[in-house]
Amino acid sequence: MRVTATALAVALCGSLLVPSGCAKRGQSTALVINAPDADLDAEVYVDGNYIGQVRALRQRSTGPLLLAPGVHRVEVRKPGRFPVQRTVRVDGDAPAEIVVDAELLEDPEP
Repeated sequence: MRVTATALAVALCGSLLVPSGCAKRGQSTALVINAPDADLDAEVYVDGNYIGQVRALRQRSTGPLLLAPGVHRVEVRKPGRFPVQRTVRVDGDAPAEIVVDAELLEDPEP
């Protein structure tokens, strides 16, 4: 079963993710996934939880994803490509958004 980014954010309000309805100024940071148009169908995971496709995080109705303070593991996956993994930290000095560049290189042996 797939969960939308909005549904997951609401379920995890105050722990991993902060949907805009429960975010307080200065306590959350938007996660931006920078990927080529050919990889907009790549799947995004934060701390092992499926969030949605890159495309959904770019749409106003389902994105951006707001991360709660703390350290988070961001992973972008697509079949036939090497995954991109980044560790990001959200704290009082974090910018308004954290950008993860997801250059998903082709796996020669899928």
